[in-house]
Amino acid sequence: MFDPVESAWISPTELNFLQRIFDRVCMWRQIDRPSERADHLATYLLHEYRAGIRDETALFEAAMWREAGRSKSGPMHEHDKGLDDTIIN
Repeated sequence: MFDPVESAWISPTELNFLQRIFDRVCMWRQIDRPSERADHLATYLLHEYRAGIRDETALFEAAMWREAGRSKSGPMHEHDKGLDDTIIN
């Protein structure tokens, strides 16, 4: 089925905008390029942009949040922990 959100063209300016965010997230989260993880990040950024998020800071923070739990050695945020990590007294 045709999805106008997924098939919309983006301009070179928009591509540069997304590339800047992608590069920053890859640097901060130590994501190897090329890699499957980088491919997923690029797809995520493009999807969020096409869904209407146009603010660079908002896209960057959303991608950083998403990648926080996927970090090779970085700390996990408490919301990324599974229920197995929860202690109930």
